[in-house]
Amino acid sequence: MVFAENQYQEGTRDTAWVFPGTALDGFSSGLESLFSQHVLRLPNNCTLLIEGDECRAVYYVRAGWLALSKALEGGQNQIIDFALPGDIVDPSGADGVTASVTVEALTDGALAAMPYRSWETMTGERPALHHLAHRMESAMHARRAERMLRVGRGAAEMRLAYALVEFCIRISPDSDGRNCEFHIPLTQQQLGDYVGLSSVHVCRTLRRMARNGILEMRDHMDIRVLDPRSLACLAGVDVEALKRAIMPQGA
Repeated sequence: MVFAENQYQEGTRDTAWVFPGTALDGFSSGLESLFSQHVLRLPNNCTLLIEGDECRAVYYVRAGWLALSKALEGGQNQIIDFALPGDIVDPSGADGVTASVTVEALTDGALAAMPYRSWETMTGERPALHHLAHRMESAMHARRAERMLRVGRGAAEMRLAYALVEFCIRISPDSDGRNCEFHIPLTQQQLGDYVGLSSVHVCRTLRRMARNGILEMRDHMDIRVLDPRSLACLAGVDVEALKRAIMPQGA
């Protein structure tokens, strides 16, 4: 299902909630009105943009999970990143008008879709918002670099362990790491597309982690980390350092 980019629905959420950290800078009633007119609701499994489409907006994820992916002509798919609530997504490439990735909703969700010109005006007039967006972009590059290192050089356990540590941090940023329990709305194929493994390899590796007492899986992708130290060791990360790199304070 492809969801046309210009099918906006009106919403009434306060802009200070949608862009955390910007309340100190304030929003005029005019900007609040503009923002509320660009709310987009997405049903599960719909496609917002296809790679190569014209892209005319920057998106703020208010609810739900998005997958950003690329595919080869033969159909092989690689998930580049997941956008979670609180993330800012600019799908365009260097030309500023063409989507460089396909963007799909993995769950029911809601986005704030700001036309580029409106977004540039908002960030230009509000240094706090510009700074926040810059830090969030830096966090995105940091997490992609960490995962790329492991996809390129790590074994299956390292790749999956890193992905789970990253999910734990992003879903539960206030967790102390000792009681991390979360749900990821992914199939094993989608998780494999994220870390460069087949679904069979993902299944076997997760089962091995469970047998070794590192994690527990319940229902469909309900993850409970039982041994966070061993999981971090498999991932090759210092959790606190990773958290500082991929979760900007105040975002």
